[in-house]
Amino acid sequence: MTPSLSVIVRFHNEITHIEAVLQAIRAQRTTHRVEIVAVDNVSKDGSREIAERYADQLIEVDDYRPGIALNRAIGAARGETIVIVSAHAIPENEHWLDNLTAAVDDPAVLAVYGAQVYPLNAKFLDKCDLDIFSDIRPRIETRDTDFWNANSAFKRSAWERLPFDETVIELEDHHWTKQLLPDPPLAVRFEPTATVYHYGHEARNDRGFLEPSPLTENERIDRARAVLEAPDQPWPAVMRAGMDLAALANLPHARSAVPVLSRLLIEHPDFDVRWRMAGALARIGDPAAVPHLVRGLEDPSFYPRDECAWALGRFGAAAVPELLDAKGRIASEHLPFLALALGLTGDPDGVQAGFDVVSSVLAAGDASAQRTAVYFLGEFPAAAPDDLCASVAERLESEDYATARAAAWCWGVLAERFGAAPAGLETVAGLAEGHADAVVRSEAVVALGRTAGFSGAHDPIAVCAAVLRRDESGRVRQAAAQTLRFAAEAGNGRAAEVLEPHASDPDFGVAFERETALSTSRTH
Repeated sequence: MTPSLSVIVRFHNEITHIEAVLQAIRAQRTTHRVEIVAVDNVSKDGSREIAERYADQLIEVDDYRPGIALNRAIGAARGETIVIVSAHAIPENEHWLDNLTAAVDDPAVLAVYGAQVYPLNAKFLDKCDLDIFSDIRPRIETRDTDFWNANSAFKRSAWERLPFDETVIELEDHHWTKQLLPDPPLAVRFEPTATVYHYGHEARNDRGFLEPSPLTENERIDRARAVLEAPDQPWPAVMRAGMDLAALANLPHARSAVPVLSRLLIEHPDFDVRWRMAGALARIGDPAAVPHLVRGLEDPSFYPRDECAWALGRFGAAAVPELLDAKGRIASEHLPFLALALGLTGDPDGVQAGFDVVSSVLAAGDASAQRTAVYFLGEFPAAAPDDLCASVAERLESEDYATARAAAWCWGVLAERFGAAPAGLETVAGLAEGHADAVVRSEAVVALGRTAGFSGAHDPIAVCAAVLRRDESGRVRQAAAQTLRFAAEAGNGRAAEVLEPHASDPDFGVAFERETALSTSRTH
């Protein structure tokens, strides 16, 4: 029978995760007739052989560009509903597919993307950024969408109206929605019940990629600068130019692009472009960019603000005077980004000023800013003062689940990074075993796992064992299983023993963590 739904899985050397992903797709309980279209980008590690066992169609591409792979796969696919999932994004359970595609027939919805839960060692931009994609609240986006093809669904008719741009190197999904959302007015839906465990992203996203070219490196810089200086250049060209300059940032000639990068950071209407410009300025490292990056801390979009803070941190002590000068004029809701920039400089005066800003934000009344400040406190490379640790502990019991979630993560990081469990251990253990919100419970489980080196009344291994036995949420059990897996990899044989009996857990993430931990244990 002709399939009604096609799941596209792109991969390149994904031997670690691809079988778990494909098994989870085949295990879906759905009324759809499903086919799997696997797209291999010159894998050499055995991934292709695994894909051949599960896929209905296997397509080969030898070009890095994501749009080429997607267009070829969708063109070959037979379903009217298209689902795209990364080969290192394991669906949570057997209802993932139906949850992801439930809204795609709504004529007002262009596309749907599902939640992504990241490993506890993931980075990408930072923890605050990662949690945007694992919220439990659905949302509708009509501009500045976070749509991501790591876990997405849409109708074939939308793709037929406009295929993916094959010239784009990154964010082909964003570019696609930017073109289709305005006319006629449509929306993208974020669906939190369609969760995947998105492995990878252990390092920050500082991607650099240069295509082969007959031009010299300086000529490539001149070409990229010319693109940015020309008016009304298409989005792919501007993003490509920014990526080229970031990749060539170590060359002295790259500084010639700082004026135009700085101008576009402030003036360009597209948030992805502003984010890319900030990243290029960070890597070039010219102090002339500092005032513009400071202005970027008040960007209308989270991503450029966040990238500007990380960029300023790279400048170290050279950025501190400009940041301190801006302290009195930055809007209160953006002060956490100023604090992050100061803290990341590593300069003693800057770090102390960053702590002072966090303290002032936590003492004020803006709940959103307080939440962001707690997240960013966990990114500081220096130990937080006792009063700030106490403030974090106080927020563990916040009635606002997002605040409690951020506090649990920050508490765990402070405990692990600086070698002592701060106040709040009893509270974190209570959250792990009994908080009403599953996300808070999962963050508390991970936070307890970070205290494994400390002696105390709460044994993280025992807590994880109890969670695996009792918690109804697969997401929380997966957090416990992952914590145990990390412990097993660190040489804790008891952790693998706790996981061993849970072979029948219905959460596919738990199954993956269990098998990985047991493999580690057998190897040792």
